[in-house]
Amino acid sequence: MIKIWNFTLFFLFCLVVALGFNIPLTHLLPWVKLPDTIQLSGVDGTIIEGRAQQILMNRFPLNGVRYRYMPSCIPRLKLCYRIDYDQGHLRLAYDLLNGDTEVTNTEIDYPVSALLAHLPNPLVKPVGSLELVIRELRLEQGKPVSLEGLLIWRNLGIDDSGIKLDIGDYQLEVSGKSPEYELRLSDLDASLDVSGDGVLSAGGVYKVDIAISSEQGIDSQVKTVLELIAKKTGHDKYHIQQSGRLPPHIASLLF
Repeated sequence: MIKIWNFTLFFLFCLVVALGFNIPLTHLLPWVKLPDTIQLSGVDGTIIEGRAQQILMNRFPLNGVRYRYMPSCIPRLKLCYRIDYDQGHLRLAYDLLNGDTEVTNTEIDYPVSALLAHLPNPLVKPVGSLELVIRELRLEQGKPVSLEGLLIWRNLGIDDSGIKLDIGDYQLEVSGKSPEYELRLSDLDASLDVSGDGVLSAGGVYKVDIAISSEQGIDSQVKTVLELIAKKTGHDKYHIQQSGRLPPHIASLLF
């Protein structure tokens, strides 16, 4: 009799779990308190897998979202998902014990033109594409506590009255723990030699120090732009030392 009851209870437990995993996600969302900065639209699926037409995070859209549950995290008491979208992909792990979240193996691609609306009065019209690579991002109570990642600007350039100038690829590396992150700027496949560092602290306050030079010479249009934002220190050599504050909707992603 005891064996029968044990089998029955195990069967009921499995049935409850199976039913829970197959409940439509739209029935569960009203019970989940999402941050005000995150909006979902066109959601269809279950806890196991599904899709969303768009996820809007602090005005930045992720389109064509597909998600899939990864059962390999069950022994660690975590809910893990592989999430793909039109602009890239990410892996997310939610700790069932303390509610912490970890984001890894993330790539997001955006054309610079799509982000211009979020920049306050740029002096020039930049072109190219931005590639965000998150190696590891840890969140506690929905707020980032540590970050290691890269922001790569591919085909960085300017659009001067329809004439586009490409000066190559550049990289910004971000690492550290809240409330302060270290910044390192360098060139990749580029016509300018760039090296610099800085710091980003609470409230989005930043301070950067950047050296720019070129042994092959600098295009006259690029020189015109550099003279607007940098101090000339020698032949084809410039220096930028700047401090300021990120727009609030961008700073809120990190603090």
